Amino acid sequence: MIRIVSKRDGFRRCGIEHPSRPVLYPNDRFSPEELARLKSEPMLVVDEVDEPEKGKGRSKAGE
Repeated sequence: MIRIVSKRDGFRRCGIEHPSRPVLYPNDRFSPEELARLKSEPMLVVDEVDEPEKGKGRSKAGE
């Protein structure tokens, strides 16, 4: 899973508005080029994390 948190709520990158709360995306959501762009963006904190167990408060894009 890819976890993205914006340092400023609503910051846009790669056609997505990123909130200031953590959002999880599937590993295949972004192309390798997009993921590199997201990781190099100073306004975003991007981490690759293990998939949370079902029922453990999982966030999804678009919620």
